[in-house]
Amino acid sequence: MSAINMDLDKRFNFNFKKKVTIGGKTYNVAFNDEMDRVLRDLQVEMGDLYEQVNKQSDEFEEMNVNQRKKYLNDRFKQIILDVERALDGILGKHGAGKSIYDYYNQQSYALYETLRVLRETKEELDGTAKEQERKKHQARIDQYTGRKQRVKNHVNANKKRTK
Repeated sequence: MSAINMDLDKRFNFNFKKKVTIGGKTYNVAFNDEMDRVLRDLQVEMGDLYEQVNKQSDEFEEMNVNQRKKYLNDRFKQIILDVERALDGILGKHGAGKSIYDYYNQQSYALYETLRVLRETKEELDGTAKEQERKKHQARIDQYTGRKQRVKNHVNANKKRTK
């Protein structure tokens, strides 16, 4: 009886840890399921905030200008805090999100872009990006072949009418 020896570590060569430099600091980031959870949680929180703002539309209409400004500013501050906390979790250091926000002169765009690039990097590393691209490609094929089939059916239907 012969034994089959396989070294899957050599075959897979997984490396989900990367050094990330942002806001003048370098972080060791693990692009793993925990990162995905943090990003998902942030997405849920943002969706909930959006729903709250939309639900408050009747109350919002009854507010005076100063109340509206305060309401919107409070929501915006909450979004920034949520994004900063998410970056703290992803980068593995308390205060990392605030540090990035301050480094880029308190520009929320810098925070959003940081999250976008981190998510895209994770998707490239774990193969999610390839799978999404494959699905898009398949959808284009299906759309094209479906359209081609509809044209063929239309032509065949018209041939039957002319006979």
